[in-house]
Amino acid sequence: MSTEAVEIVILGRPYKVSCPPGQQAALQAAATQLNEKLIELRQRSRVSSNEQLAIMAALNFCHELCLEKEKNHQYSETMDKRIKMLQRTIEAALIEHGQGDDSVTPNV
Repeated sequence: MSTEAVEIVILGRPYKVSCPPGQQAALQAAATQLNEKLIELRQRSRVSSNEQLAIMAALNFCHELCLEKEKNHQYSETMDKRIKMLQRTIEAALIEHGQGDDSVTPNV
C-alpha cells in the first residue's frame, strides 16, 4: 500500500508524517486534537518541556482508550446477555406454539 507525506504542526513545529491515501483528514484531525491537548496540559501544569508534555498527553490518551475499551466490553457483555435472553424467549414461544399444532413450518 502506498503512503504519502503529510505535514502536520504540533506546538508550532512542523512534522512530515507518512499517511495512507484517503486518511489525510483523519491524520490532520488527530494532529489538531493532540496539539489542543498539549496546549491545555502546558497551561494547566506549567510544564515547559515538550517531552514531558508529550508523555503526559500519551498517558491521558491511553487512559481514555482503556476506559473506552472497558465500556465497549461491558456493552458487549450486556448485549450478549440480552440476545441470549431473547433467544430463550423466542425458543420458549416456538415450543409453546408448536405443542398446539405439529404441522407448523416456518416461512423462510
